[in-house]
Amino acid sequence: MNSERLQDVILHQLQTLGDKDQFTCLIFTHRQADPDALCAAGALKLLLENLTRPPGPKTTIIAPQGASVLGKQVSSALGIEYSEEIKKDAVPEMDLIIVVDTGDPKLLEPFVGYVSESPARKLLIDHHASSSVPEAWKMMSDRIVIPNSTSTCEVITLGFPHEMITKKIADMLLAGLLFDSQHLGIATSSTLEAALTLVNAGSEISASKRILRHEPDRSEVIGRIKAAQRLRYEEAAGKVIARSEISSYHAAVARMLVEIGADVGIAYGETNGEARVSARSSQYFFKDTGIDLASEMKKVSDYFNLVGGGHSTAASLSGKMDASVLADRLVQNLKSSLLKK
Repeated sequence: MNSERLQDVILHQLQTLGDKDQFTCLIFTHRQADPDALCAAGALKLLLENLTRPPGPKTTIIAPQGASVLGKQVSSALGIEYSEEIKKDAVPEMDLIIVVDTGDPKLLEPFVGYVSESPARKLLIDHHASSSVPEAWKMMSDRIVIPNSTSTCEVITLGFPHEMITKKIADMLLAGLLFDSQHLGIATSSTLEAALTLVNAGSEISASKRILRHEPDRSEVIGRIKAAQRLRYEEAAGKVIARSEISSYHAAVARMLVEIGADVGIAYGETNGEARVSARSSQYFFKDTGIDLASEMKKVSDYFNLVGGGHSTAASLSGKMDASVLADRLVQNLKSSLLKK
């Protein structure tokens, strides 16, 4: 992608709005927003202000169903303000809607209908391969999707001229980039290029890592202990798949299962009347087997017509369903994929 491609697309969208003193914009993240989504949205809000003449756009960030535990921590540290709700009748009044880091329109629920029906100009900015499917995002006026990027923050960093990225913007983008690139553990050459750009803009990797460092509170510690008590595991083709049922902290528990030695960790349970499944795998597992958790989770979500997806070593799904049935299906699929290797 040309380094100014994203800037050009946004400017084109703004030009279609005509000569307005101030335009209104909504930036949507996926539901239960993580640091990459929130940091991308926060940085984009500031970049929009830099692209327009005063008084600048009136921009609101919407994180459907709120943010993850770490998402809340990072947004608080970096001053990224967002709302979980917006009135239906307010959406059609918007001039521009931007969706970031959202691999499937269903991840905008309960607002996907509002977005689809709005006459506003609409832009998708993402790095998930699933966002490359035009049929899924036919509601969009334009799409910037770079599947080989490790984060949406990387896409945004390389989509604007370096001189537009202030330290405040860089701090947001670097935190999101480090989170989704596993602290540069899966970095590509473009990830490192983006990271260097942000460091040159004044951000510090050590400071971003501190912001991303999560100290579990008592309830999460108890949740992890309960999950450990309920742990079950299976082996296939020499790989260990561990799983545990828990009502919350699914991502943390799935990660914990990998940290204690499993090749794949799966945490599942019901939260607020909805089934949730979170899976994590080690980098070695992905490199050794080529099994992509996002693809495996998508198979399960598509089979049950739910919402699911993610990354090669981290994925999740949710919906109205028995969580244990979903976990069983995922384990079966993983074992089948392993035995075919």
